[in-house]
Amino acid sequence: MRSPFLLVGALAGGLTVSQYPEYAQQYHQRLGGAVQELSVVVENFDQDAASQGLTRSEALARYDASTDQFLIERGGSMSQTIARYNNLKAHQIALQNAGPVEEITAFAQHLDQKLLSDALNEYKPAVPFTPKGLTFAGIGLFIGWLMFRLVWGLFAFPFRRRVRVSN
Repeated sequence: MRSPFLLVGALAGGLTVSQYPEYAQQYHQRLGGAVQELSVVVENFDQDAASQGLTRSEALARYDASTDQFLIERGGSMSQTIARYNNLKAHQIALQNAGPVEEITAFAQHLDQKLLSDALNEYKPAVPFTPKGLTFAGIGLFIGWLMFRLVWGLFAFPFRRRVRVSN
């Protein structure tokens, strides 16, 4: 009874964890697109500020110093856009420079919730037959087997036969 249970656990773990490389690839594509589009917005803002003899910080300070509520809010949204661009760009660089193992921690460090959920909403499961995909499948098989073995052990523990030692 235990072997089929563990096999199902191992397969479930393998199939689940093997999805990471494909999902990460789709996330990377969305990340690249977001960085590219935000760079255009930030560069345009910087060019507009420079044409008026201002640095980015000085231009943002002008928004904050305004008495017009629209300009104050526009400055706030531009500051958020610049901060998001800087975070996504740092995330992209960290992912590009990461090795296969470090990629998981780099992925989690600068994670953007919007990109994460958008990629998940459009994600189509696939079992990649690449070295990376097979590695993750193997890791998942082991994790699934281990988890199901622990669960089986916890549930089966009260029903184990006890060996009596007679003197």
